[in-house]
Amino acid sequence: MRKRRILAVSALKGGVGKTTTAVNLAAACARAGRKVLLVDVDPQGCVGSSIGLDSETGLDAWLVGDAAFEEVVARESRPNLDVVVAGARLLAAEDQLREKGKEKRRHRLERRLGDLDGEGYDVVFLDCPPSASLLLENAWFAAHELILPAKLEPLSLPALERTKRFVAVIDADRPRPLRIDGVLPTFYDLRTHVSDETLEAIRERFTKILTPIRINSALAEAPRTGKTIYELDPSSRGAVDYALLAEDLGLA
Repeated sequence: MRKRRILAVSALKGGVGKTTTAVNLAAACARAGRKVLLVDVDPQGCVGSSIGLDSETGLDAWLVGDAAFEEVVARESRPNLDVVVAGARLLAAEDQLREKGKEKRRHRLERRLGDLDGEGYDVVFLDCPPSASLLLENAWFAAHELILPAKLEPLSLPALERTKRFVAVIDADRPRPLRIDGVLPTFYDLRTHVSDETLEAIRERFTKILTPIRINSALAEAPRTGKTIYELDPSSRGAVDYALLAEDLGLA
């Protein structure tokens, strides 16, 4: 039996294509025949709105034990793709977790995902909040691997350095270090020097760089229509890039 992989898509900076990556990489894997679970750990709840799911209840209730997994999961939202949205009260759920002991509050999501062994998921994607928080700690303790989207602009570099420092803090309390699959350059614009210069600067500081996601109007339009890139325009550059990323990560 193949071991389930749990990947956190995370960036300590907003506007870098984090949710776009979580949604469309999950969709690419599902299209390739993997059974996928996508969980929104970000209180902003952008996963649900991005793919047309507007449930008021989701991770917020499941995390604190107010609802069972079956009550919060959207089954086969797309073929092979199940989704748990953030829910309207995820911040309140985070406050409830703070009342627990240190180990309980940091490992609640890990335990919840551990209860899903019978579901047969090949891959779980966690769309993480864009700031250091108890929810982010829960996601990173639950994950095996980390993907770090970085918009190709100079301000992404300090955010990546902050992320690297926070990973070191979390790794100190993990039995095994988080595996960083790589920095994922996003909004790659072939027409500008800024993209190339920022990409070169990232390459100087980080050893694992994933194939860049090119800037693409269809990727920006897809969330507004509640569709993945493969439903909106499967021949677009964005669709091609996320399919290639899934292959590069051994997920397709």
